[in-house]
Amino acid sequence: MTEPVMKSIEAIIAETKQEIQPYVFKRLEARTPRKAGEKIARTITVTSGKGGVGKTSLVANLAICLAQAGQRVIILDADLGLANIDVVFGIRPRYNLMDVINGDMDIDKIMVSGPYGIQIIAGGSGVMELADLENDKAERLFKQLHFLEDKTDFLLIDTGAGISKSVISFCQAADQVIVISTTEPTSLVDAFGIIKVLSNKRPDSYVYALVNKVENNKEGEQIFRRLSNVAKEYLNNFEVHYLGCLKQDRNMHIAVRQQTPLMMFSPMSTAAVEIRKIVSESFYELPEQLQNKDSNNEGFFKRLAKIFKGGKNNE
Repeated sequence: MTEPVMKSIEAIIAETKQEIQPYVFKRLEARTPRKAGEKIARTITVTSGKGGVGKTSLVANLAICLAQAGQRVIILDADLGLANIDVVFGIRPRYNLMDVINGDMDIDKIMVSGPYGIQIIAGGSGVMELADLENDKAERLFKQLHFLEDKTDFLLIDTGAGISKSVISFCQAADQVIVISTTEPTSLVDAFGIIKVLSNKRPDSYVYALVNKVENNKEGEQIFRRLSNVAKEYLNNFEVHYLGCLKQDRNMHIAVRQQTPLMMFSPMSTAAVEIRKIVSESFYELPEQLQNKDSNNEGFFKRLAKIFKGGKNNE
């Protein structure tokens, strides 16, 4: 890459950080003092009912956008069967969650540094379902994962597609859930399937919907309204919040093939600009519904462990 191009990219990144930084300061000023040992990570699970909708790419680009704004970010690849967040970043982790599960490594030893200080925890392809782990291995994993909660501002969890127990459990335990759909009817039906299960398991879940690969904003809004109206009608008035939509962008496909997140490959492309807008408008202000929620103080992995052990959150 030539020097003028590098300088141009650096200028764009600096401008982006300057654009987003006020939201960061606003959020920091709004924080109330925390007690010692209280968790500070905001946990956001990103999921989909159907594969191939751009879920993992979105997680990577959200992480970069947050990190560029000065936030500490950890990505947990919770797709224990077909983990691929490392592929999106073009990195090859030597260790993954299976090494933690087996007791061979501690969680901080398997984290791999990505761009802008992002920490990545690989899930490990071909790993068994988390729900199928033996009790001692599950307990070891949760104890190790608990270490993360005061080490970051945002913990982004990339789940597998579908409604397996592991996927739903990660969604149940998170502060917020982003469900991704495309305009395809099958994708929309599968997205509704996840929302339906989650509304039954945890009625107070805060769920966002993001519509990917749309032709224009109007199409994205129409798809969301269909999803939202069906949820309200058939799921006891369950509320789904609109996160936004991402237009079809050829740069996204090229970036994936290049194993480089879009925010670095083409930071001024249509989709990249839209992702920055989504982050600046929705990520720095904690929704009022969550601000005084007692469960927020319990901690993501404590809730997750309780779910897998059949605690009250699983009833």
